Amino acid sequence: MSSLEFKWLDDFISLKELGNFSAAATARHVTQSAFSRRIQALELWVGVPLFDRTSYPIKLTEDGEKFVPYVEKMLQLIRETNNDFSQASLRTDNSVRVVCLHSFALNLLPNLFNKAGKMLEGLNFSLTPSIQGIDNHFQALLDNACDAIFVYDTQGMRPSYILEDKVERMLVSTTRIIPVIAPELRKNISHYQPMPYLAYSKQTFLYGVVNSVVEENKFRFEQVFETTLSESLIKMAINGAGIAWAPTHAIKEELEKGILIPAFPREKKFEIPLDIVCYRSRESKREAVNLFWSTIKTISQ
Repeated sequence: MSSLEFKWLDDFISLKELGNFSAAATARHVTQSAFSRRIQALELWVGVPLFDRTSYPIKLTEDGEKFVPYVEKMLQLIRETNNDFSQASLRTDNSVRVVCLHSFALNLLPNLFNKAGKMLEGLNFSLTPSIQGIDNHFQALLDNACDAIFVYDTQGMRPSYILEDKVERMLVSTTRIIPVIAPELRKNISHYQPMPYLAYSKQTFLYGVVNSVVEENKFRFEQVFETTLSESLIKMAINGAGIAWAPTHAIKEELEKGILIPAFPREKKFEIPLDIVCYRSRESKREAVNLFWSTIKTISQ
């Protein structure tokens, strides 16, 4: 028998409340096929069918109804345990735990901290540059396992409607995702040949943002590389491997030095404006988090 994964319990509650695989999968920020496999894995672990798939909306079986109080107790215990021990991970009451994308950790957050100056003096920051399973990070906010999340304001990185009234959102800045290329490569590529294209992998949030633009002009590009990291695409572009779409906040220095140049400076249709937002739990009571939030709000205006 496979081991129980805690996320299956949240999946179970989501499907119970929504009664629809598609809606529940959207709420859990996974594909419907992946969500269905997770429900099946939970049913295999329990040993009985939990949902009647012949009804619409989908309903619990008799065994599924009996399983509900067990799930609720397990989730409550998990969250209480996480909350108790997450407090032990705080070095001081002045700690602020931030989760963000890698490019934000390298560029955006250091710039914000520098701009804030003494306004954040005395705070101790723990920065985790990873966004994997965005629903888990929003749940971490509610469980007090982290204090703030910085993400792009795209559909795949927003809280589900089940959670959206439990978190507070703040606009931090607006960036542009622009196509850039090394000057030497730009000079040597004919207008009549497709450009080598450095792509985001499909599991990244920027893939959907950039791919729609690329698909509309597919005849102009030929993919030669893909990765999950903006930093890797930027480095490959600097090395002359191809054209890459990169956030302007991550390539400010490269553009100023001319190491990278806009690939289509006269064609604004290739530029993608994108808001950067920060979330926190509405239940957050810690003064350190309140100070951090108010400071970021002040310097972002």
